[in-house]
Amino acid sequence: MATRDMTSWKTSISQVISTETEEEIMVRGQPLSQLIGKVSFAEMMFLMLAGRLPTPPQARVLDALLVASMEHGIAPPSMISRCFASYGTSIQAAVGGGVLAFGDRMGGLGEQLAQQMVERLTPYDPANSEIDDQTLNDIAAEMVREAGETGQRVPGYGIPLHGADPRAPGVLSVAREEGTFGNYCRLGMAIETALAAQRGGKVVPMNLDGVSAVVILDMGFTWQSTRLFLLTPRSVSMGAHFLEEQEQDTTWRHIPASQISYD
Repeated sequence: MATRDMTSWKTSISQVISTETEEEIMVRGQPLSQLIGKVSFAEMMFLMLAGRLPTPPQARVLDALLVASMEHGIAPPSMISRCFASYGTSIQAAVGGGVLAFGDRMGGLGEQLAQQMVERLTPYDPANSEIDDQTLNDIAAEMVREAGETGQRVPGYGIPLHGADPRAPGVLSVAREEGTFGNYCRLGMAIETALAAQRGGKVVPMNLDGVSAVVILDMGFTWQSTRLFLLTPRSVSMGAHFLEEQEQDTTWRHIPASQISYD
């Protein structure tokens, strides 16, 4: 039985070259020096994660998702970043603290939805064939029913701060325009319909977590990568909130004792 190699390192992501005749960094087979000034951040992110450059439609859809995911007010991640600023910590500690706030109840629901969708659609070869509407409707109804029977919510739908997430429709619209609106996006919309039927017509629309899941799956990314598409742009937001908090010269953000209830 083979044992795991604990000392050798292998990667197909990048190679650093430094010889008498060449100084280069190869990224997924592409010279980084030749990518600078020619590809966008979204295209570079696609290359890093997928191993190839995106098509122009895919690049536009990913860019739309990154823009939509960048900011959402003083939500938990940016609140943590601002608290860190008031304590005199470094910007990287503040951003790191905010990133660590993403979990199964905030910011990570897209990953849960993506995993569930992949498990349901994999038998139908979603990357290479169009699944008929009835099959998607049946899968959606089953997901909604099972969630209800276990007292769970279907992840990626509804949002506390809004009646409907204002960021979601724009991303889906770009996906439709660019032709990347595939089986996973269609299943996402079918789940909306099934949820409305369960709730007597009350619509519970997809939030940005849910949209990020369906959009990236339709572009061929794995469900395990879902959170990256929120964490990456939101890190910029956390940095901006940190810097603003520094400019405001706040000190020791905390919960006042009068607001704490003691048992």
